Amino acid sequence: MSKIINRIIFVDDDTIQHMINRKNLQRLKPEIELFFFENPFNALEWMEGNDADLLILDVNMPEMSGWDFLDLLQKRGKTIEVKMLTSSMDPSDIELSMNYSMVSGFLIKPLKNEIMAEILGVLP
Repeated sequence: MSKIINRIIFVDDDTIQHMINRKNLQRLKPEIELFFFENPFNALEWMEGNDADLLILDVNMPEMSGWDFLDLLQKRGKTIEVKMLTSSMDPSDIELSMNYSMVSGFLIKPLKNEIMAEILGVLP
């Protein structure tokens, strides 16, 4: 049985993707709670007092890499399932992800509805 996803936090500096993902995810699962952050520091602050079922984390951001973000999460004792978000699959990213037990996979930008439906456990 797969885990039920009701709250997703996105950490990605691409605001256009935020708008597209919000619209598509709400169409797939209207009751889903979505939290979007362009700035990873704001996301870390939010995560101090809030929980989510899934973190979708951009690998490459200007303020810090997704890997640095994961390091800070671990230092703070936070655990959450993480899907790394990337525009191109770099084999070194896959290798690096093996250092993080929270990382359960990679998603390629732009997110396809079929992939999000699978994650949410709903029909597209």
